Amino acid sequence: MAGMSKLYAISDNPFVCTGLALAGISSQPAQSPDELSRALEGIAPDIGIVIVTAGLAAICADILEKYRGKAHVPLIVVIPEP
Repeated sequence: MAGMSKLYAISDNPFVCTGLALAGISSQPAQSPDELSRALEGIAPDIGIVIVTAGLAAICADILEKYRGKAHVPLIVVIPEP
């Protein structure tokens, strides 16, 4: 469909990445603030929503706030982990 945003996930939990991949959502593991920053900078321009798991968001809150403040960055949504 035209106009629909693509989803992308970044998680510190490899099982979450696997589960989201099974649901058709591209994902990438990240274990540190540096890895999260690199992942966010490498996101394709057609991604509209970035899902970040709560565990990773907790250790990288400052990085997420930096990216949320940019005008052309996709929406960043934090989800709970299983």
